[in-house]
Amino acid sequence: MSGSKGTANFVMKFAKDSRHECSINVMQLKGVTRAVTEDDEGKFVPVMAFECRGIEPTAFHPEDGFVVTSKGGKVFDDVDLSEDWSEWDEKINESIGIYSVEAKFGLHKSK
Repeated sequence: MSGSKGTANFVMKFAKDSRHECSINVMQLKGVTRAVTEDDEGKFVPVMAFECRGIEPTAFHPEDGFVVTSKGGKVFDDVDLSEDWSEWDEKINESIGIYSVEAKFGLHKSK
């Protein structure tokens, strides 16, 4: 961020000569965000939080870069969630998958 020691995951400057910027930081919120488990099937689970300054996101489209750990402990790196994903876990001799990923935004105010 211009003129600052701060960092952000996303920074956008609005006009070439403007000093106005907006930023987004991706973060985890203790007691709010968490990993999804097999018990969460069909439930909405907040897995990440965004600290937004000067910007309001309206959509999130997951792509690659996700890490999936099966209940057997096998780790699948760089998983692309832009469409349904499935793999075979040899350790537990089962198919695992993530299907129909949806995203929604909600406002969280810290106490």
